[in-house]
Amino acid sequence: MEWIWAVVAIVGGFIVGGIASRIARQLVEKRKGKAADLAPAAASLTFSLIFVIGLLVALGFVQPDSLDKLRDDTIDYLPRVLSALIVVILGGVVGTIASTAARESVGRTMGRLGERIPQAIKGLITIFATILAAAQLGINTTIINILVASLVAGLALAFALIIGFGSWPVATEIASGRALRQLIAPGDHIESGSVSGTVVAVHPTAVELTTDGSVTLVPNTELAEASLIVTRPADSANATDK
Repeated sequence: MEWIWAVVAIVGGFIVGGIASRIARQLVEKRKGKAADLAPAAASLTFSLIFVIGLLVALGFVQPDSLDKLRDDTIDYLPRVLSALIVVILGGVVGTIASTAARESVGRTMGRLGERIPQAIKGLITIFATILAAAQLGINTTIINILVASLVAGLALAFALIIGFGSWPVATEIASGRALRQLIAPGDHIESGSVSGTVVAVHPTAVELTTDGSVTLVPNTELAEASLIVTRPADSANATDK
């Protein structure tokens, strides 16, 4: 007879959990904004809780004494669970702060790569927090630690190579700009192939020219590597050919 009631409890938990999960999904989906995105998670959580309750009820019918042991084990294990939960929460906070700081420092200077770096930083911090939480729960994380260490080392090497190769063109432009400052100044009229105009400013990576009211930015290397005719405003008759 106990087994019959146990089966009824399990089936009932499954059915009630399915109905409750649909209701929870509909209630959350009615909310506006990002809260609606949590509908699947809310439905899954609702089903899981009710189904677990059904399993516990079934266990109570089959082995009533096991519930007392389960309660004692849960009480003994609760501090570890709370410690792991605190680690995960702190990891999320630290990851958010670190990703925000990274976005402010590199997000605007490295284009799409700058948008992905904060996400990668937050992801790594979340992984480390998860590993620490698993260790708090008594789970052996040796293999996971080795895999994560290898992943971090590979990402660090890839990031260093990307930064190194990505900064090389910028460094070349800056070096060319320093050389151009010795040859031209704001107000000079320059001609170089199809490029001509009056120098407005020599920026670190480009020369700003104005022609007929329009402004053009010419890379420093394009002017530094080509034949350049400079006409000074003080003496328009003189021209310097580089």
